[in-house]
Amino acid sequence: MNRSIVINREFGSGGREVGRLISERTGLGFYDTAVLQEAATKRGVPANQLDAFDERLAAGQYLNLSFPGFSDPEFAAMPYRVFSAIAEAITEAARVAPGVFIGRCADSVLREAKLPLLSVFVYSTDVQAKIARAVEVDGVPPKDAEKYIARMDKTRSRYQQFFTGTRFGDYREYDLCLNSGHLGIDTCADVILTALKGEAAP
Repeated sequence: MNRSIVINREFGSGGREVGRLISERTGLGFYDTAVLQEAATKRGVPANQLDAFDERLAAGQYLNLSFPGFSDPEFAAMPYRVFSAIAEAITEAARVAPGVFIGRCADSVLREAKLPLLSVFVYSTDVQAKIARAVEVDGVPPKDAEKYIARMDKTRSRYQQFFTGTRFGDYREYDLCLNSGHLGIDTCADVILTALKGEAAP
């Protein structure tokens, strides 16, 4: 494999599981949010600052230039500092060897660095499966799960729009769009690996 795989995904679609399965099958390094945040922390971004960044982004504060916090230079600079640290970690890892990257605009980062990649968007039309994942993985009460899923997707959309100017889930931004609710996790991984083999063929 001579290129990285970047998986962007709807919350609860199982995109992370698809990426982890590909990593296990291929031996490629696996970089999800936790790994990338840890890498950012090693680059001097405190963990509490990362958490605050994500919380404020989720609330939409970084998309509103009239928000009072933007009068504070440190507040205004924080998203760029955090993103720069994460982008540096992504680029450094991919230059050492191709990997599987989950979210965090890794596709845009790798394109900017002129590193080869396959960009994938995983979504799901199986609402009940998405709710079940929210309950199981994040411990969300079942009655709140749909609202929680919508909030998480909005956060990812804001993140992508803020840093890349592109639209989350827009099929034109990706090489592959896969419905895990219809295909299942294993088949999604199979399709991605088949696409990579096809690109490698003469």
